[in-house]
Amino acid sequence: MTDSLKLLFEGTTTSNPPQTSTMDMITSYYPLIMLVFLGVIFYFMLIRPQRKRDKEQKEMMSKLTVGDKVTTIGGLVGVIAQIKDDEVTISTSVANTLVTYTKAAIQTVEKRESSSSASSASKDKDADNEEPKKKGGLFGKKKDEEEG
Repeated sequence: MTDSLKLLFEGTTTSNPPQTSTMDMITSYYPLIMLVFLGVIFYFMLIRPQRKRDKEQKEMMSKLTVGDKVTTIGGLVGVIAQIKDDEVTISTSVANTLVTYTKAAIQTVEKRESSSSASSASKDKDADNEEPKKKGGLFGKKKDEEEG
């Protein structure tokens, strides 16, 4: 007993007791360390990119406007004719076939060109600063007006 008390007060005289206790601690926490490491990898490889895609999808849905060309998850391509709360009506053909989908069914959106419509509005003005010619037609396309 005196030898063990002597070892406590004087220090260790054995070869490597602190190292073995440190190694024992590391080996006992090794499964926990690996679990945390795998969780971090799982977060950065799967969860974070999915959240980013979801955020981009919500942003795209909030910016939908009438006249945008869209593709649904089923492959239907058309132009947005009307937008209600969570529903989008899409014109799918020349015959003006209207189909209603939820916003979640839209996969891609191709915005209509706002710069060309702005430049065409400035071209429509006459030299005498009269009002521009009125645009008619479906989805902001210019309809030829008869002058007479």
